[in-house]
Amino acid sequence: MFHAGRFSLRSTLVLLAGASFLLACVTQQAAGKKRKLDPVDPGDDFYDDDAEQPQPIEPAYVNDASGAFGAGSRPATGAKDASAKNDAGVIGNDAGPVTVKTYCTGPLAAGDLAIVEILITSRSGSGDTGEWVEIQNTHDTCWLKVQGVTIESPRGTSAPDVATVATALEVAPGGTFVVASSSDPTKNNGLTGDVIGWSATDVLKNDGDTVTVKSGTTVLDTITYPAFSNLEAGRSLAFPSDCAKNQRSDWARWSLTFTERVPGQKGTPNAPNDDVACF
Repeated sequence: MFHAGRFSLRSTLVLLAGASFLLACVTQQAAGKKRKLDPVDPGDDFYDDDAEQPQPIEPAYVNDASGAFGAGSRPATGAKDASAKNDAGVIGNDAGPVTVKTYCTGPLAAGDLAIVEILITSRSGSGDTGEWVEIQNTHDTCWLKVQGVTIESPRGTSAPDVATVATALEVAPGGTFVVASSSDPTKNNGLTGDVIGWSATDVLKNDGDTVTVKSGTTVLDTITYPAFSNLEAGRSLAFPSDCAKNQRSDWARWSLTFTERVPGQKGTPNAPNDDVACF
């Protein structure tokens, strides 16, 4: 016979046992998992405003000519190898092409050098140390080695005044050197370039004189100038650059110079005689 009270108790026990089993399983599963935490506000103390901030990296070296970093331009060409010759036979360097020296062949001979400008008196009175002559390489294409060359002017019955090129001086085609009473620029009114000294005073005579250029016993050039009526202290006489070389013995072709190189001194020593014209 079916008894309702007994069935209810048994059912209740079964339900309670099942619920306990399920609760134990759920608890065991939950224990094996990590719990996700809620976000936490770190507060104002989390940030340090005084901390050093990273700075942009600057280049250690900037080549302004390289075209980098906003430079406006690059060099047109790079530096040339000074030891490399081009087809024209010249050597290139940073200053531009340099012509290879070609020397005149053979020993020095008559006509290789020529006197082309003279300052007979640099000031009035005696003891003049500023007189000079300019001597030119007459060749257009070759260099002259003039070491040992002498330049002399007679001194009455005394021994002549003689200046000697003691150094390994080389004169370019059409180039010049100067021979002066003194090689000291404080005494010769600031002569520049290659200057050889007579180390004497009043070498050039105002009333006419002869100047001779020699290599050993070989006379390379000699000129005898007259007493000039228009002689002016501190002003040289020059053979114009545009005159033919064979006209140099004609003193009518020579001219008083016009270029003032220093106050009170006119002339073009160690420079072209192009401030005067050939007549």
